[in-house]
Amino acid sequence: MLFLRHPAWLWIKKHARHLLPPIDPSLQARFDEGHAFEPYAEELFGDLIRLGFSDFSEYQALTARTLEAWRNGANAVAQGRYEDGTITCISDIVSRSGDGYVLTEIKSGTSAKPEHTFDLAFQRVVFEAAGFPIARCEVAHVNRDYVRNGEINPQELVSITDITDSVTEQLEKTRTRIDQALSVVASGTMPVPSPERARLKSYGEWLEIREKLDPPLAHDSIHRLPFMNAEKASELIANGITKIDEISDPSVLGKSTQRYLRAVANGERTIDHQELSRFLSEIVYPVYYFDYETSQSLLPPWDGTRPYQQVAFQYSLHIQHEPGGEIEHRDYLHRDASSPMPALLKRLREDIGNIGSVVVWYAPFEKSRNTEMANTYPEHAEFLESLNARVVDLMKPFADEVINDPAFKGSASIKAVLPAFLPELSYDDLDIKEGQARLVFGRE
Repeated sequence: MLFLRHPAWLWIKKHARHLLPPIDPSLQARFDEGHAFEPYAEELFGDLIRLGFSDFSEYQALTARTLEAWRNGANAVAQGRYEDGTITCISDIVSRSGDGYVLTEIKSGTSAKPEHTFDLAFQRVVFEAAGFPIARCEVAHVNRDYVRNGEINPQELVSITDITDSVTEQLEKTRTRIDQALSVVASGTMPVPSPERARLKSYGEWLEIREKLDPPLAHDSIHRLPFMNAEKASELIANGITKIDEISDPSVLGKSTQRYLRAVANGERTIDHQELSRFLSEIVYPVYYFDYETSQSLLPPWDGTRPYQQVAFQYSLHIQHEPGGEIEHRDYLHRDASSPMPALLKRLREDIGNIGSVVVWYAPFEKSRNTEMANTYPEHAEFLESLNARVVDLMKPFADEVINDPAFKGSASIKAVLPAFLPELSYDDLDIKEGQARLVFGRE
């Protein structure tokens, strides 16, 4: 898969691993959740034999153990190793189906994705070369519509999507890519590390690696534009554009990149005072400055919740009764293992009044949480719907370029806007950031 992301990525993994970034906490949390999902998918296969390995010697012996399991009459094997010559793979689940075998790839997402097709196509090439005829290829993924009611039910939590046809279509290309990947690994020279060659939505990740390579990207390279992607970069390069100042028609770029280029062209912060005054005039006092903190988990932790549902467990509320008036702070933090929503809603009804604007940053997030809780707890629906009707999105003037600044780098995120106004305040200075609070809560 690294070869498909970028040929140079595979080469670095083999020859210069020190250039690869460490796994950050958010990515590690996703890995951990994926591992936690595997047993539920495996439950669907009855008398499955689970193999796997814990060190290199066990890895070396894994192929023989896998073949032995099949010779002994196994109906399904998890984490077995298969190989033919220079290619090898470890498969999540392989099960018998008539005279053939079914490849089941376990994925913690909520649907089958293109990269799963590439993954299973590679496995199928290995299997068939090793003498295992493949009857079907499928992805076992999370059922996004599952709602927990009592103990988690694997039959309802796990969905199976058959992608045999798309895998079959990729087989010849996959065999060619395998030969190309083996050539890259064997070469002493890294492939051209051009960012526009990144695929499978890995452009941003590859740029992080590319910054460590020599020679560095030019300071005016189009790859330094915020919110650039491989497709847009390839389109520009195909038209002979490699530098930012060579872009004569920004409309070919995304909205956020266009916003950044307009800010740079202006050279300084710009404010549409008339439009800003109109926006501010719609705010009704008392004002409730409001923010949820949520927990998100693949495995629904409480009855009535779905996989990956954003469950509010904390809020911060600042109340200002009149313009320029004192600010009163109230908050709630759920501290035990029960579902946080009932207690949070009870406190919120006590803390927030029936009139006045509810000011948030990025309204779809808070409003969606309110709608979800209204559906789960209909006794609070009227209250939550009234909150949504009073929401004012403080992000809007920045997204609409009522206020724009080169320092925002085209973003209307509070993480980009806040440091531009108050450099002494930054998310980078927080002990817990980038969603880590919700991960900590989810593990408690």
